[in-house]
Amino acid sequence: MLHKLPSSIQTNIHIITLCLCWYAISSLASQVTKQILTICPLPLFLGEFQFLYTALLAAVSCSLAYRYKVIYNLFPEGTFPKYYSTFHDHECERNEDIKNAIVMPSKHIIMTVLPLSFFQFVGKYFGHTATALVPVSTVASVKTLSPVFIVIFQRFLGMATVNLNFKILGSLSALIFGVWIIVIEDSKQKAFIKQQKKMINTDNRSNSSNYGIICAIISMFIFVMQNIYGKKVFTYKRNHEVTMIKKKKSFYKLENNSSELPIYSESKTLSPKTTKYDKLTLMIYISLVGFCLSFFWFMTMEFPVVWRYINGYETQSDGKALPISTIPWGLCLINGTFHFMQAMITFHLMGEISTLTYSIANLMKRIAIISVSWIFAGFQVTMLQVFGLLLNAVGLFLYERCNSSQKKKTLS
Repeated sequence: MLHKLPSSIQTNIHIITLCLCWYAISSLASQVTKQILTICPLPLFLGEFQFLYTALLAAVSCSLAYRYKVIYNLFPEGTFPKYYSTFHDHECERNEDIKNAIVMPSKHIIMTVLPLSFFQFVGKYFGHTATALVPVSTVASVKTLSPVFIVIFQRFLGMATVNLNFKILGSLSALIFGVWIIVIEDSKQKAFIKQQKKMINTDNRSNSSNYGIICAIISMFIFVMQNIYGKKVFTYKRNHEVTMIKKKKSFYKLENNSSELPIYSESKTLSPKTTKYDKLTLMIYISLVGFCLSFFWFMTMEFPVVWRYINGYETQSDGKALPISTIPWGLCLINGTFHFMQAMITFHLMGEISTLTYSIANLMKRIAIISVSWIFAGFQVTMLQVFGLLLNAVGLFLYERCNSSQKKKTLS
């Protein structure tokens, strides 16, 4: 049926379907994370599991793509190592320079991913801690404040940033006000639900909610710094979509497409030689190095609890009850699979749509996560929450449009 439609309509249906799957998987992944951390409030344990499981799934995907060209061709160039000499050519031959499905570790690749792994480790810890203490909608809405702090940090560090005109300031103000409304209303809804369940310890509830919001803000700070570091130290470059805008003194000005996990090539300020890594190679080593960085903290802070649970003890060494009654391994596997599927859909979308379209699609994903979380949490959605969500959406949309138009003027 679909093959009879014009190619442009087929493409649009394909993109819309991918985006809907992306939103659904992201929303479900957030809810599964919340469920895990409610049952087993050990953020480092969940982070360690995600690091290992993500690296495993990425390695398996690389092995399948290395063996089966049809899987390799499903994703944009740069998703996997370049196993074949010509991309998407059915007559191409295997690239003999690549002997293994997985790029072998080296000092250069470890040093490349080390800062990003550190940001992932710290960001996951505070993000998971926040998710354990406050509603998912609160954590997701706080993350939408990232454009505000990107502008602040770039100004503070003296980096090139957007011009703070009336439209940009208006969009950032709408973001801040929208997030403030959502956080306040979520806190009221959470308090009401707990009172209905006769969980009335007001001081502890207030303290945990405040600490959860602080952790969400710290997590957002960490990922903002990760994005700024990635743009400052590394240069995004994709062979089949590099756009040469302006030629001057034998140098080219390239359009940079930002992404959640881009291909990084080392900046020429660091080395005269440029080494590129594909996305799944980065995913494998960021996850493995992140696991190693957080291992000491996990063994110190949470492993004693897990060990006593495994051995059947019901109390900690200080006599207090264990914070966990079970370890939901099934939910952990589902959660890890969802996170990996999100990344793979992201890679596919990045190869199919423009940067602005991707940014707007990512905006809609955040709105979907907030909306779905209200349903799962059993909140009675108020008009103020809807108004805050609309302000959030409008602020993000205007910021993306203004930022994109300023970049086009700069490059023209």
